[in-house]
Amino acid sequence: MRNVGKLAIVGVVGLLIFALPVSAEEIDGQWHAMFDTPAGVQTYHFDFQDMDGKLTAKAVVESADEMRDVEFEEAKLDGETLKFVELRKFGERELRIEYTGKLSDRGIMFTRKIGDFGSQESGATRDIPKPEPQSSAPVVKVHLDRIIKDAYKDLFRVGTAGDFPSRYSSEELQLASEHFNAVTPENCMKPERVHPDEKTWRFELPDALVQWATDSKMSVHGHTLVWHAQTGDWFFRDGDREVLTQRMKDHIHTLVGRYRGEIQSWDVVNEAINDAGNEETGQTENLRDSKWLQTLGPKFLTLAFKFAHEADPDAILYYNDYNIESGPKHDSSMVLLKRLLDDGAPIHAVGIQGHWTTGRVPYEDIDKAISDYASLGLKVSITELDVTIRGASGGQFGGGFGRRRFGSREPASIEDLNAQADAYAKLFAIFSKHKDVIERVTFWGLNDRRTWRFGQHPLIFDANNYPKPAYAAIVNEPGRD
Repeated sequence: MRNVGKLAIVGVVGLLIFALPVSAEEIDGQWHAMFDTPAGVQTYHFDFQDMDGKLTAKAVVESADEMRDVEFEEAKLDGETLKFVELRKFGERELRIEYTGKLSDRGIMFTRKIGDFGSQESGATRDIPKPEPQSSAPVVKVHLDRIIKDAYKDLFRVGTAGDFPSRYSSEELQLASEHFNAVTPENCMKPERVHPDEKTWRFELPDALVQWATDSKMSVHGHTLVWHAQTGDWFFRDGDREVLTQRMKDHIHTLVGRYRGEIQSWDVVNEAINDAGNEETGQTENLRDSKWLQTLGPKFLTLAFKFAHEADPDAILYYNDYNIESGPKHDSSMVLLKRLLDDGAPIHAVGIQGHWTTGRVPYEDIDKAISDYASLGLKVSITELDVTIRGASGGQFGGGFGRRRFGSREPASIEDLNAQADAYAKLFAIFSKHKDVIERVTFWGLNDRRTWRFGQHPLIFDANNYPKPAYAAIVNEPGRD
């Protein structure tokens, strides 16, 4: 899941070194801080003015492709603590970025909290910072005898995720179309993005993605129709069971119907099972206490699949979730899927998201889970694959919003890269073993910069689009041919 989402303004910042002492009386004037984000380096040129106890804060923000002016809101100085807010609009959505600065003898040390997606730390100085020189050369050169989509063309499709082609470079677009034969929109088809208001639809980005995929001879997997997160409040406002059912039906019929025959498969319901569980809850569906469940009860899943099938009878319909390969959550997924099938829901496949990390990949559980789902007559896809080198694994943002730190921006070591390569090789060996069941394996992102797990080096291309040892390990997996 899951997109974040995953906004282009999150990232990791190393702490800057300061020499200039500062006090509340000396804050007036310009300060400068640099943030390294997935979209590139952004430099904030702050201007603070404390007039009779009333603080004003603004900035010029400079990046490689734009320069913008920011007037901060809610600025105040309380003792040695400086606070203000940046409000940014992304389509119909407003993102709140909260800054907290601590005055010290090293300057102003900032914590920058980005909506509900996490936080980062940096600092501001009187001097304009200069970016540290970054080598574009790969840590290790990798030779490829074949590309991944061709290596697995007789087994399953191999995909990437992103809101292509918008805001991707020509190099990135070529990389995606050359190496992958399937694409999943990362954010632009989520309910909040594509249907922000009952009478408002935003089809520009989805239309562009479908056209680009068609031109690139790539299949499209739609993501996602019904989700507890990134769904506009209007869906549930002033609505009883009948009203909410009609809103769900209209949403699914409109979106799926628009791309009938162009989008081959859909994540119909996303992440409906609770994270927490035990042996007792594993005997139940253990559904998340979402607004969908509160209003419609467990039937909301059956309805969603029914409406999607009505809109496109030929589309392959998925239940998609994270951590469902292991433990009580896997047991609950089996209970849920059996009930949906008994209800006559037109469900065809299960999506295992696959957000894992080296050293903690549950290989045996993954192998067994694929067999378990196949025993129900369902196909399986690995829908959001990434294997981090550093940092905790877990679900998409929707699986548990909260404060989190991002990984290191230092290059991965040879040892890290080899461990990741070994993990990916073992995973693709399992997928190949189940070639009669697996339909698609999709990486959640394009490269180590275009990923919601920025700084944790999770994908098979590095931040400069060079293939990593993981790529070679996958296409050279023994016994694949």
